[in-house]
Amino acid sequence: MNQLVPLTIALPLVCAALLAAVGQHVPRLVPDVLAIACAAAVTAMSLTLTLRASDRTIVYWFGDWHPVQDGFPWGIGFVVDPLAAAEATLASVTVLAALVFSWGHFESIRHLFYSLMLAFLAGMVGFVLSGDLFNIFVFLELMSVAAYALSGYHVRRPEVLQGALDFAVLNTIGTLTLLMGIGVLYGRTGNLNLVGIGAALAQDHPPGLLVLALTLVTVGFLVKAGTAPFHFWLTDAYTVATAPAAAIFTAVMSDLAFDVYSRVHATVFAPTLGTGDAVRHALLALALLSALLGAVMCFLEADLKRQLAFMTVSNGGIVLAGLATLTDTGLAGSIMYIVTAGLLRGALMLCLGMLIVRLGSSDEMVLHGKGRTGHALLALLLALCAVGLAAPPGFGPFISLTLVYDALTTTGYAWTAPLLALCVALSAGATLRAIARIFLGWGPAHDPSLTSQETKPHRLSGRHRLWPLTAPLLLTLLAYFLAFVPDLPAHAIKAAAELHDHAAHARLVTEGITPPSISLPEHTISLRDWFYGLISLVGAFLAAATGLWWQRLPLRVKGPLRICARPSIIALKTVHSGSIGDYTTWLIAATATLALTWTVTL
Repeated sequence: MNQLVPLTIALPLVCAALLAAVGQHVPRLVPDVLAIACAAAVTAMSLTLTLRASDRTIVYWFGDWHPVQDGFPWGIGFVVDPLAAAEATLASVTVLAALVFSWGHFESIRHLFYSLMLAFLAGMVGFVLSGDLFNIFVFLELMSVAAYALSGYHVRRPEVLQGALDFAVLNTIGTLTLLMGIGVLYGRTGNLNLVGIGAALAQDHPPGLLVLALTLVTVGFLVKAGTAPFHFWLTDAYTVATAPAAAIFTAVMSDLAFDVYSRVHATVFAPTLGTGDAVRHALLALALLSALLGAVMCFLEADLKRQLAFMTVSNGGIVLAGLATLTDTGLAGSIMYIVTAGLLRGALMLCLGMLIVRLGSSDEMVLHGKGRTGHALLALLLALCAVGLAAPPGFGPFISLTLVYDALTTTGYAWTAPLLALCVALSAGATLRAIARIFLGWGPAHDPSLTSQETKPHRLSGRHRLWPLTAPLLLTLLAYFLAFVPDLPAHAIKAAAELHDHAAHARLVTEGITPPSISLPEHTISLRDWFYGLISLVGAFLAAATGLWWQRLPLRVKGPLRICARPSIIALKTVHSGSIGDYTTWLIAATATLALTWTVTL
């Protein structure tokens, strides 16, 4: 069974190289079938590893080079715990759905596109399974380079070139920041294995070095995650990428950084820092900034792809809020939310690809009323995705959000839970508003508060088939009904508890000693959590109605409302200027602020 671990990386890399070498010399059907078969095989292997890891975390040492000198981890190893394996499964499922959608939907997709997608898949799987910092960096670079090429796939268009350039420059700064943090840790400990670094730092407490390393590593991961104020590249890249690539970006790529950061923090820094308030407060502040800024900007966009990009920022804030609690329940809720909300966002992006081909745009004002006839199935699927992202009680992301709310409440941040529920409502409400405007013709065709990207629809070449929608449909159904998997929250909390047991986890990695089995914790949904779910669901529909008909308000109400809101709206839109120089300045300023905060408080 352990031999499946390297195969999840090797298989897509070999297929990617094969397609790049001979793809242009074989019939068109061969690259399609090979890419889809490869993604399906990786999905099956990742799912098998997830089920196997639920009983016992799998530690795989490449070359069978086990730690030898007093348990010092010299070799290169993958640590396949249930949470990491679940993220690998999410990546492979999303890539499989994107490839199936591409095959039936785009006529111009060529073998190099498939090669990039498979290399991207290998990078993502290796990124979440790696057990040492340097290989995390290596797979992050593989994932990033493939993503840069995918975002600029139609590079002849100026806006695509600009978006891909923003993506590449800012993410390169982030990865170099992470590399500097890795260098600091390696120079101090002489080790790259996560457990080895954590053990060395626990024996020696260098406060200045610890603050520097923690800041650099945190910023490196948060840039990749698109956490505000490191998020500016994200909206530009997601908007210009083709729908299949953008679906992977929004469903998996950004949120994987949160998962890996949680493991790095729990294994490297937590044994020394413990669960102090300094780290928790800083991360929670960034989480709330992301959730609020992303939700508000999502509501101010008319283009659905940009809406989804800002929704990713907002949802990422909720993930970071769960991680910031530094509790088992918070980590479990965040990882579950990554999976369920990611599936829905990926499905939504694929549907937007169909919308663009059929109607020529993804801008709700440009398409006002143009989807009234002949697009019922697409409208229904878009609505299912939007409602699912509103976390309806009992379905989809709701269970994961209850874990995040519970963790925030038990750590003394109960006031943030309803705030996050409102952010969920606002971002989902923006999508519901756009669906109503496009497919029902509701609301005015012009809204001065929204930022529109286009002036008229432009049809793209593509086949108007309906069967490619089976890919987003299956992603949507999977997201909705994961909530009914027996004891899923309890298994997630148990996996998080095993990761947070530093001594037992270190013995497992370095000595192969399996820790005693932990009984499944009980998890019940409180009445408070049901109420928060109702807030997010009902609030989404109220937000959509407000966005559609706020211009009908009496002038005595609308006037003061405009006066109060206009300066803030202008400021938010001005900050998102599209200039790499401005975005880099924000990144540097935020890094300095975070470093100063932890220097004073740690």
